[in-house]
Amino acid sequence: MATTKVWTVEELERDGAPEGRWELVDGELVEMAPSGRRATRVGVAIARHLGNHVVSRGLGEVSGADGGFVLFPGREVLRVPDAAFVRAERLVEADEDGFFRLAPDLAVEVISPTDRMAEVLAKVAMYLEAGVRLVWVADPISRTVTVYAADRSPTVLGEGDELDAGEVLPGFRVAIAELFT
Repeated sequence: MATTKVWTVEELERDGAPEGRWELVDGELVEMAPSGRRATRVGVAIARHLGNHVVSRGLGEVSGADGGFVLFPGREVLRVPDAAFVRAERLVEADEDGFFRLAPDLAVEVISPTDRMAEVLAKVAMYLEAGVRLVWVADPISRTVTVYAADRSPTVLGEGDELDAGEVLPGFRVAIAELFT
């Protein structure tokens, strides 16, 4: 369900949105359905692995499934990835109390039973357009992670593979199987 009122990021920060979970896409509130148990478990596992790596090394900040990112300056777009990473040197741009006003370096989407693949891919495209360097889409049913980056074709990794974040998050590696346990 979408709303008919045109919203701004500032209104959402000041007044909040109607009851429920929402993203803002070009001024239109788009309701986000709650995630299922399996998808939530995978999202938490990814955020936990990222957080353990990032915090122990002071590399930046990891957000979970409620962290809002204003992807484009001057455009009313607020996206909420299931997990995200922002490098430490970029955090000076972020207001502690408001939404992140930058695109994350890494965005993670976990496919839920209510998600439509076309919408997930549109969100991936928007992340890449906004300058997100790496996007992971985890599919709890197929137990795969598809890796998207602007400079290469998508790569699908399965349970026998290892996920790494390359130059975006040096040294980060986790077995795909660990994300789906």
